[in-house]
Amino acid sequence: MNLKKLVYSKKKIFGTCLLILNLLSFLLYLTVKKSNIVILNDNFDQKRIEEKPNSSKQLSENYSQSLKSVNYAIKEANDSKKNQCALIPEKLVGRLKIDTNSSVTLKQIESENKNLNITNGGMWSPSDCIARHKVAIIIPFRNRDINLKIFLRHIHPILCRQQIDYGIFIIEPIQNITFNRGLLMNIGFIESLNKTNQRWDCFVFHDVDLIPEDDRNIYSCPEQPRHMSSAVSTFHYRLPYETIFGGVSALTKDQMKKVNGYSNMYFGWGGEDDDFRARIIASGFQVSRYPLEIGRYLMVNHPKDQQINPERFKLLYKAKERFKFEGLNSIEYEIVEILRFNLYTKIKVNYDQNSILNKKYR
Repeated sequence: MNLKKLVYSKKKIFGTCLLILNLLSFLLYLTVKKSNIVILNDNFDQKRIEEKPNSSKQLSENYSQSLKSVNYAIKEANDSKKNQCALIPEKLVGRLKIDTNSSVTLKQIESENKNLNITNGGMWSPSDCIARHKVAIIIPFRNRDINLKIFLRHIHPILCRQQIDYGIFIIEPIQNITFNRGLLMNIGFIESLNKTNQRWDCFVFHDVDLIPEDDRNIYSCPEQPRHMSSAVSTFHYRLPYETIFGGVSALTKDQMKKVNGYSNMYFGWGGEDDDFRARIIASGFQVSRYPLEIGRYLMVNHPKDQQINPERFKLLYKAKERFKFEGLNSIEYEIVEILRFNLYTKIKVNYDQNSILNKKYR
């Protein structure tokens, strides 16, 4: 009899919590409508911005975002009834065959993955257990549409089999500005957190032309920063040099903050990954890797359209001296547009190269 009362009491408490969460959502909507002010704030000492929405559509979007946050809280409450996902997921298959068919369309890829129930913006989490990892995949991008389709076609099924709570974020600069991979990684880190109510605790920084060839290469963050792409096809599946940290890498949110992210100063090709590794070592971390037979990646062909950065060695020489003052805590950029597609979220950005390079760092 006492057991029945206890179960009834727990159900009653849970129902009350859901009611309170929905009431809070409605009150938040009324507050936003009354104040007519939106405040954007991040955790990296950026300037607080206040602006008045100029249409009812913006108010609706603010309410929608608030409701999503509440719904996510309700989902977490429901998850408290589930068990944690298996440490080694049961559906892994090991070595994979990569299909590099460039004629596949996004509609076809969406159709192939419709049974996975990927939500708008390219996000997914397991429904039958609590994910051990909450991972944002950050991809710097420009003019790689074919590579992106091949990547999306393979990565979604892999991450679902790994039972990871994940989201895919494509960070693209506007045309006519120099590509800056490290800066785009930093923007992806900040905005993926800001746009999802700080959902992620692990970040995988990923080149779009690298496709994992083994789903035992788990997209998670261990105690030490991980270089995931340890065996790439163009290097004959060997490390070209021991200190390489390019391609695909994984850091926790706290690790990323401690190293102050990537440098923002590498415009053009080369140097930013070696600078990033120098920050990691200078911060007291070590680099971890999967064995070469697990960390295998196929590099998909693409045009070589980036100019080599002639200043990269000068910047690398002072990387350890500069990293505490230049990175996440000195970043400058502007969001141009956010587009949420079925398989990913794209964030288009602008930045001023001269302003960044001429900034004085103590």
